[in-house]
Amino acid sequence: MDYLFETKSAAASVYVSGSQTRVRLGKDSFSFQLEDWVKEETLPSDTNSLRSVIMKDGSVLQYLKVRNEIFLHWKGEIWSAKLAERQYEGGGQTSPEIKSPMPGKVVQISTEVGREHKGGETLLILEAMKMENAVKAPYPCRVEEIRKSQGDLVQQDEVLIILHRIEPEKT
Repeated sequence: MDYLFETKSAAASVYVSGSQTRVRLGKDSFSFQLEDWVKEETLPSDTNSLRSVIMKDGSVLQYLKVRNEIFLHWKGEIWSAKLAERQYEGGGQTSPEIKSPMPGKVVQISTEVGREHKGGETLLILEAMKMENAVKAPYPCRVEEIRKSQGDLVQQDEVLIILHRIEPEKT
């Protein structure tokens, strides 16, 4: 799994594969095995989903994930990062029907009937397996019909929104 964090100083890329971890911060790159840094025991998590891990040096790393944001506290420093939305744009799509790319739950509708959008603007956000996925307009359009509501569970290929393509004016 590859993660990208935007920090005040630079972008940080974190790649995790099993216990192998690679961190790139600017031009620097660090690789390590998770077992080298973490003891096997962890502290029990509390009801707020705050989790704690005892590092081999005895320090405690605490982390909390809230929707698409993660908070870390370690050795007196606190970091937070927003996890990027996965985007589904339907490149080259010509159909007026916007279908769900996967089973999930509609967590946000960012449009309304009659509203016009440019290609690439977010129409709604689906949550699947605790990941938020932005469903975007595939072309300039106007929303004709919204078939789902916030909180609805949807199946893959279920129609979410009907669009009307807006043709560019010819001068």
